[in-house]
Amino acid sequence: MRRLILVLAIFSVAGAVYAENISVATVDVWSGLTYRGIFRVREYEDRAAREFRYDLLSTGLADLAPDIIAIQDANPLPAYVERLSEDLGYDAVSAVRQAGVRIGPVGLPTNLREGSALLAIRERALTQLPTGQLTGGGAGNVAAFQFGSASNVVAAQLQVADRPVYVFTTRWTPSPHADRDRMRSLVDRYDSGDLSGDDLLELMGEAVDGEDLRLDEAEKTLVFINELAGQAPVILMGSFHALPGSDEIELLREAGFVDVWQAVGRGAGTTFDPSANTNIRSFELSSSDEPERIDYIFIRGDDIAARNVRLIFNRPTYGVFPSDHYGLYAELRIDPAE
Repeated sequence: MRRLILVLAIFSVAGAVYAENISVATVDVWSGLTYRGIFRVREYEDRAAREFRYDLLSTGLADLAPDIIAIQDANPLPAYVERLSEDLGYDAVSAVRQAGVRIGPVGLPTNLREGSALLAIRERALTQLPTGQLTGGGAGNVAAFQFGSASNVVAAQLQVADRPVYVFTTRWTPSPHADRDRMRSLVDRYDSGDLSGDDLLELMGEAVDGEDLRLDEAEKTLVFINELAGQAPVILMGSFHALPGSDEIELLREAGFVDVWQAVGRGAGTTFDPSANTNIRSFELSSSDEPERIDYIFIRGDDIAARNVRLIFNRPTYGVFPSDHYGLYAELRIDPAE
């Protein structure tokens, strides 16, 4: 009888499914586009500079070897993601966010097919789900009809701990921030003569309008995720361009999302730093010098927890950063379904 109990116990353990630790990374890779130009969007860098940044990114991701990678502002799609997934040996799904006016290979601007992607190691059985359109007209590799900015959510499902986990990435609309400190900073720049009255009003208007637009994007992001994922574990990563404590981020928190950096991170977690990142300084990509935490990893669900998180791509190589944003790398624990 004792031997029978032992055998049954062995089979029970062999058939059990245990919690799994997985690693995830997110980075806005910066397309290097000025978003100015009709026939062709002008670019900040030459080809050699872009290639060097890509090499820094792909080599860094290969060294980190996360299970799941989210990237934003990749251009052009799908070529950029196809190259990166081949270099890393990952599966990938992507969706164009911004493409101007296009039918098939013909369109204007000729060099704009920018968007987001999710990559995963092949053991995770990455499966693409429908893309959620948040703002602006829809865009794709086949057709687009856009005369302004747009945002979307790229979605995928994969297997962890013998259960489906839903992963999303997005890039919300950037703008100056409308919090008190930054509005006061704009007024100080006006008082010192650094900004004209027209510039001050324009930047303040952009800040208020941007906050309203991101709040709309946050609401639509939640509706989209809820419809697809239900009560399953969710990982949401991306370039949100919203500050901690903003209405946009609070909306996610109230809906059950946990900011991984807030939960287990150390320090400020700055992901956009005009004072240190040479890409921002060299090309004057920000109207403010204030460091900001605008990139996030969120999780939701009773069966998913954050173990640790840290910044990545926040150190230059020969004075060059892979992007104008720093990335995030986190380790998560996912429990099996009961």
